[in-house]
Amino acid sequence: MNRLLTPNVDAVDHPDGHVLVVGDIAVMPPTSAAVIPAAAAQIALLLTSFDQHCSLIGFVGDDTAGAKLQDQLRNAGVSLDVLPVTDWSSYIVGPAVDPEQPEQQRVLPFNGMSEYQAHLQNRVERALRNARALVIVDQGFGSMGDPRAVVFAAQQMNVPSLALCAASQRQGYAKATRVISVGPQIEAELLRQQLDHLQSIDADSNSGEFTR
Repeated sequence: MNRLLTPNVDAVDHPDGHVLVVGDIAVMPPTSAAVIPAAAAQIALLLTSFDQHCSLIGFVGDDTAGAKLQDQLRNAGVSLDVLPVTDWSSYIVGPAVDPEQPEQQRVLPFNGMSEYQAHLQNRVERALRNARALVIVDQGFGSMGDPRAVVFAAQQMNVPSLALCAASQRQGYAKATRVISVGPQIEAELLRQQLDHLQSIDADSNSGEFTR
């Protein structure tokens, strides 16, 4: 196994009817001891604030920021299926990222469909079995090795999918139920509107309504 891949990952029992969030996990630049979630981590926390059962699949650095972020998400009630990646720092979005730092050191340390993305794809397919919706968060950090495969898995399970991605990543999500371009932070009301719209498109695929 690749030395960058932490081998011991606990299996997660995803609650029935959960909203599955998968993709890039990040934090905002630190301003205090607190960790400010961004990208998929922020989406997961917002969903719990909407009283949604939420599960999160993705990668964090095997560092202090990653550990604090996982604790914060877990304490908020998010079901975590998160893999810490050793020899890599949790992704920080915003001006704190050194523009002179080579891109391959800032994103996850792999390209293409590696064992990391195979791990993610397998976890997603398992979690989709009892999901009511899929939210994919792709800011181009490297988590989503094969966007089409994730969307296809949701289609096979008759689960509607919402892709929240950077503009540069839109092409891979052409077959998602709905796709919008967003940055690593999203307004709560915009997310709520997108989820409501997702439900209105695929009412027959959902059991119940998203909480307003």
